[in-house]
Amino acid sequence: MNDFTTFDERLASIWRYPGGEVGVRATLTAAPTRLLARVQSSEDLVALLMYLAAVPLQVQTVCVPYLPYARQDRVAVPGDPFAIDVLARLLVSSGVREFVALDAHSPASLAAFAAAGGQLANVAAAPFLDRYLTTLRAEPGRPVWFVAPDKGARTRTTMSANALARPDRPIGVIHCAKVRDPVTGKLQGFVVDDTDSPTALGADPLVVIVDDICDGGGTFFGVAQALRTHYGSTPLHLWTSHGIYSRGLDELLRTFATLGSTDSFRHCHTHERQLTIPLQTKESSR
Repeated sequence: MNDFTTFDERLASIWRYPGGEVGVRATLTAAPTRLLARVQSSEDLVALLMYLAAVPLQVQTVCVPYLPYARQDRVAVPGDPFAIDVLARLLVSSGVREFVALDAHSPASLAAFAAAGGQLANVAAAPFLDRYLTTLRAEPGRPVWFVAPDKGARTRTTMSANALARPDRPIGVIHCAKVRDPVTGKLQGFVVDDTDSPTALGADPLVVIVDDICDGGGTFFGVAQALRTHYGSTPLHLWTSHGIYSRGLDELLRTFATLGSTDSFRHCHTHERQLTIPLQTKESSR
């Protein structure tokens, strides 16, 4: 993503009016053609839309690495909006037609942008996950296992395992399952699926739960308990493409040896065992 320019104070000044509205003023005469915008709040979304309106037809592609509302990719309960569809229509209304996301939650996001008249390219997280594995010293000969925490993550986790496996470092997949109440959001019934998971993990295994988003972490606490019940005590690592960590790191770091994510979502947490892989490896130019 080095060819994208980050949307920040170098491109625009952003403020709030006394009535609460977001104010934006472009500070450069020429806008970048490829823009990376971290949208972490409704204000961020409005600021992005205002900036695109201030520089019409100049920005050709917008990368929103953490795609908000992607988890609301269906109407689970009557009365809920189809939120990713709303977001897609809002962004395409800016005049930009090409968008990029990192590890979008489901194919519904791509369909929503297509239906709105735009195009969403989904960047796989595997290269960033590979750099995380390097920090964990996944050396040749050590058993490596990726854990799919639920049925929704199976395809994503399996694709990552296949992409990163090497002849000297095969990567197996452990499949877990859970049940979520669509009304209350309560999680329960965490298990390891015996039908397509290994019976043993080998000596000194490297076990990494792989998913797209860590918000509060409830799913992963349940998965960790299921793994330990099934396989016994072994260090567990957690990788998510987007680390929000909305409840902080304390409980997560009591459960997992390390936490890995990209810097797609900029949180305020730091710890020596919280490993952040940057999206951009060098300063982008305009």
